[in-house]
Amino acid sequence: MYKVQEVAKIAGVSVRTLHHYDSIDLMKPSNKGSNRYRYYSDEDLKLLQQILFLKELGFSLKKIQEIIKNGYDADYAMARHIELLEQKKFRIEQLIGNARTTQQEFSTGEGLSNEQRFAAFSIHHTPDRIDLYQKPQVEVFVTDGLENITEEAAAVSPEAESAKPEKEAENPEEIDREANRIYRAVANLMHLPPSAPAVQQEMVAYYHLLDRFYECTPNMFRNLGNLYANDSRFSQTIDQHGNGLSAYLKDAMHMHAESLQHV
Repeated sequence: MYKVQEVAKIAGVSVRTLHHYDSIDLMKPSNKGSNRYRYYSDEDLKLLQQILFLKELGFSLKKIQEIIKNGYDADYAMARHIELLEQKKFRIEQLIGNARTTQQEFSTGEGLSNEQRFAAFSIHHTPDRIDLYQKPQVEVFVTDGLENITEEAAAVSPEAESAKPEKEAENPEEIDREANRIYRAVANLMHLPPSAPAVQQEMVAYYHLLDRFYECTPNMFRNLGNLYANDSRFSQTIDQHGNGLSAYLKDAMHMHAESLQHV
């Protein structure tokens, strides 16, 4: 157990902050002694880490409270943290590049166009939406590597199209074999960029395979790619065919979905 001063030093926050989190029921200590001292456990510190991630991403304490109290899943949330922090990193890198280009303009006199001057600012922050941390209700049936996904999982993002009725599979064993073939084939192509024709040919086959279960749309295909990479129940199965395959598959699926939307 850790005293409040020890937690403050470990986490780099103030004692006052920890007292405030206690007072608003965001993070209460596991134990309070007869002397009214607060004592924190390792589990309390794990929760504090999650709170600090959410603060770093711009969530207000009120929204953090809602996220924590609304069926919070730390494993699922960590995938969201990484995804949103990567987006934040990209935006900051673009802003730094913009600042350097502008500094060069000052020193060399080479003018920038207004489009160049404001390009980095057009990359918006990801909105601090609570729903990003609400784990989709997924019903998974795994048969030798192929996941049948419910309508809720297919509509994993608010912008996704509503999932269409499930189809009746002609031959589940045949579907399983084709899914495993695609996973193995893509795993053997991971030395190529996801946009490579050989990879995208497998995405055509994969899209048609999923369409044998659901009337698959480009948005659904894109969202399934996100789910495969970000939900451990999917990624662990897919990554058995190749380390990092689920993340690579997501990128390849996004590219195929993009091509379908421009047809």
